[in-house]
Amino acid sequence: KNSTNEYIKKNPGTVDVYEALGDLYRSKKMWLKAAENYIIAVNKKKTLYESDWKTFYSLGISFERAKKWNKAEPNFKKALELKPDQPLVMNYLAYSWVDQGKNLDAALDMIRKAVSLRPRDGYIVDSLGWAFYRLGDFDEAVKNLERAVMLEPEDAVINEHLGDAYWRVGRFKEAKYQWMRALEFGPEKEIIPKIKMRIEKGLNKI
Repeated sequence: KNSTNEYIKKNPGTVDVYEALGDLYRSKKMWLKAAENYIIAVNKKKTLYESDWKTFYSLGISFERAKKWNKAEPNFKKALELKPDQPLVMNYLAYSWVDQGKNLDAALDMIRKAVSLRPRDGYIVDSLGWAFYRLGDFDEAVKNLERAVMLEPEDAVINEHLGDAYWRVGRFKEAKYQWMRALEFGPEKEIIPKIKMRIEKGLNKI
């Protein structure tokens, strides 16, 4: 962070400085301040190059985390326009669609492509498993989510997803075990009550 501040002092007003400020605010979870700076950076660019996908991706993430999906989605699409088949962007966009329960078939195709490009990325494999879950194909969900947990064993969300999938295929003890693991790995505060409710009641009453 100090090096970022030094860079800002030495290069005031350049495109790079606004991107650096965006990164700084994003690291502090100040999503709208981050978005503000990425927008300034984008507006200062006279020509867009393939490498600028990163700025639009970062802007998309900032808006998505600020719960402004209508502003996030066009930026993910712009990132893909600049760099088609970029696996991180495809994953973020498609996972967001899956989470909202929309564009599920398109999302599944996009995530499959992302997995083929980065087969050892546990977060992308998790997205594939979660897409199958949302489509109601619980056996495929379990298969992919088990693989995701092997790749990223200490991620709270992935463990929670696997717990949900286990429950849907009737593996109730294993489901509760995965949810307990999810709690161990520091989930975001707002989802802790949801996980505790799953451990107590399963998914029957949720």
